[in-house]
Parts: sequence; structure tokens; C-alpha cells
Amino acid sequence: MLTALVDRAVEALAGERGTLYLLDPDRGELCSWVAHLPEIKEIRLPVGQGVAGHVAMAGTPLSLDDVAGDARHFRGIDAATGFTTRSIIAAPVHGPAGRLLGVLQVVNSRRGRFTEADERRLLDLAGEAGRVLDREPVIVTPASPLLWGSSPAMRELHRRMEAASATDVAVLLRGETGTGKSVLARALHAASERRLEPLVQVDCTSLPPSLIESELFGHERGAFTGADRQVLGKLELAHKGTLLLDEVGDLPLALQGKLLRFLQDRELERIGGRETIRVDVRVVAATNADLETRVAERRFRRDLYYRIRVVELVVPTLRERGPHGVRELAYHFLERFAERHARDVKGFSAAAMGLLQRHTWPGNVRELEHCIECAVVLSRGERVLPSHLPLPLDGEGSPGPGPSDVGYPPGTRLRDVELDHIRRTLEHCGGNRTEAAAQLGIGRNTLLRKLRQLRLAR
Repeated sequence: MLTALVDRAVEALAGERGTLYLLDPDRGELCSWVAHLPEIKEIRLPVGQGVAGHVAMAGTPLSLDDVAGDARHFRGIDAATGFTTRSIIAAPVHGPAGRLLGVLQVVNSRRGRFTEADERRLLDLAGEAGRVLDREPVIVTPASPLLWGSSPAMRELHRRMEAASATDVAVLLRGETGTGKSVLARALHAASERRLEPLVQVDCTSLPPSLIESELFGHERGAFTGADRQVLGKLELAHKGTLLLDEVGDLPLALQGKLLRFLQDRELERIGGRETIRVDVRVVAATNADLETRVAERRFRRDLYYRIRVVELVVPTLRERGPHGVRELAYHFLERFAERHARDVKGFSAAAMGLLQRHTWPGNVRELEHCIECAVVLSRGERVLPSHLPLPLDGEGSPGPGPSDVGYPPGTRLRDVELDHIRRTLEHCGGNRTEAAAQLGIGRNTLLRKLRQLRLAR
């Protein structure tokens, strides 16, 4: 809502850029929360500095037709961004009780100067912003920057996550590949009363079906050939903590019944053992599969489905998180990889940020992460340019060769298209599976699993 409001302010006043600053009362600063600011991550101004700072201090609107030579204009922002400010208009944002919440600002009137009518429009929009902020405080989840975001989809996820973290009920995490389901599982664990105990993860696709049972339940010495010692299963290792069953939809059908019995009784026996062991563990399951279809096809037990789906959390795609979400995450990854690779990269050119925000991100957050790391490595200046981004120049589609390149005839089976697309990408990468997975926007293990599944399906 706030992003749409800033966009509307720029459009209504025929400006070039807009910024909504929020007041940080503990530090006495204004911080840009929503901004047309592709070059740097954020602006922080002490109250009293710059036009926005003067508006916050005085509590009244201010308009400058020509900032040149006016001491109230802070030139440090233009120096950091390379953008030229000619005119500014700003209005205070107050809550219903009159408390200052921030400042709404528009720069560079395309009509030459801001008018009294523009000031009235901006005050009206600042009033709307105040009502939004008073009714819906901005939510930031501190557990991980990958869960930051103020889009409706992220706000709903935060609300449901907060409710689920206060309980021990089983949680099912749904979402496309690369959206951050494992990050959400760690955040759930960190926010729960079990946070001082272990979080143990089992990837249901990383081991052959014959070994998953031992991985979960453990085994006694001599239970089978090669079992030369007792091994505790992941369920026991997660005692008092949380167990994450990643890609639970791929759990072998024969093992689903044994897992269901454990979830009902919270008791297990190791393979080859007779001792009944009581385990206290919270189960969080994650999947990108259509479990309802698998239940209908009898590939996933209906009773297990309902047992693991007491609360369902859907992780939004990067597309659903919107341009502001892409920008937040892009700067987060930029800072991380600039430090890791010792690069002096501080931001994005306007064209590069536009390219990032127009891309459809089929690989979601993981694809964005690989994209930004590549850009940081290739960049030699302080700004990431479009040429540094491994993306199509029109910002649409995905980087690898696709079905549109080869013209599949109508009626071609989807799994054949997917397998052919993976094969072509592997050829393009010289057989390097890690690079192919990065171009496809998926993890290497996911690529290997898809290759196995698609070949079996044929």
C-alpha cells in the first residue's frame, strides 16, 4: 500500500522520484522506507538535515522551486546517487493523534515548479500514509533478511508464522523451489520455545529410499549388512528440538506409514532393535509438490497429509513480493557478496535495478542470489550495470535456452519439454551441473533429482 501511495504521489505531482521517510525516534533520524532509489540501499537523515529533516522538525510542508544555493537542501544524497535534484516538495506524515510518523517527498517537477495545488495533493496523500501506518505498523521479521518484506503476501506469512511459532503443532511449508522454505523453518525454530535445542534437517530426496528409514529412525549394530555400530536416527537427534522434513512429498510410500505412527504416538524403535524410545520433537515439513494430487493418486497417504498439515504456511514467490521486495533482497545479497569477494560495489545503476525488477524470477530468491553474486564478481566499479547481470536484456524469461527457442509442437508432454530444456542447458554449460543449476535457478540437488525423476517417467 505504501509503495503504491508513493507511486501515486509522483504521478499526481508530475515528479520524477518520490520517497517516504519513516521516523526512527530512538536515533532521531529519518530513514527511507519506500523510495525510487535504485542507486543506494537507503537514506538516513538526522531530523533537521535536508528538506525532509526540516519538514520533520517544523511539522509543516516545504517546497523549493530551485534547490541551488538553498542551505536546506542536503547535497550529499545527489553525490551518492549521481542523480540531480532541481526542485523538492515535502509534507509531514502524522498519525491520527498528531504524532509525527515520517515525511512524504517528491522531487523534480516535470512542469517546472510545484504549485499550491501540488502541496494540497501531497498533504492529502501524507494523511493517507499516516492512516495506513497507524492502522498497519510496518512489519520486519528479524530472523533473516530473506524474510523481510511488506507486500500483502509477506505480511500474511508473518502473521501466520507468529501464530505458529508460539505452539508445537506440525507445520507444512509450501512454496516454489528457491523461495526460502528452509529459511522459514529456521525462523520458526528460532522463534519457538525449542530454540535452544537442535534443529535437524532430513532431505527426503538426497538418499536412496533404502537408507531414508535408517536416516530417520536409526539402527542397531548388526541390523543389516554394513551396520557395524549403533546409529541414532534424526528423530532421536532432534529430541526436544525441531525436525525439518524437506521435500516430504518424495518420502517413499512404505515409510509414510511408519512416520505416521511416530507422529501419533511419539515413539519409535531403531531398525533391528526392540526398545521403544519416546521422543519429544516438533515436525516441520516442506514441499514444492502438489500433495493433494499425490494423495488423489495414492502416492501420498491422506492421513499423513492431514497430520503434517495442522498449520500451512505458503512462502510467496519473488514475483509476489513485488519490485520493492526484489530491491530489498538485491541490496542484501550485494552487501554480502561485496564483502565476501572484496569488491567495492555499493549499488545498482537505475537501468540495472529496472532489469532486476522486471525479471520474472522463475528460480525465485535462489536465482536472485546467484544473479547478484555473478554481478558483484563481474563489476569493477561502484555500481552494478545491466551488462553485469546474467539476465535477458528485456528482463523477461529465464537465462537458459527454453521451449520457445526450439518450437515444441502442440501436445508435447510437459516432462519431455522439461527434460529437453535441462539437457540443452547442461550442453550450454559444458556438462557443468552446478553452473546449469544456477542458470536454471534451482539447487544442484534439485537438478539431480529432476534428472532422475524425468528419466524414470520416460
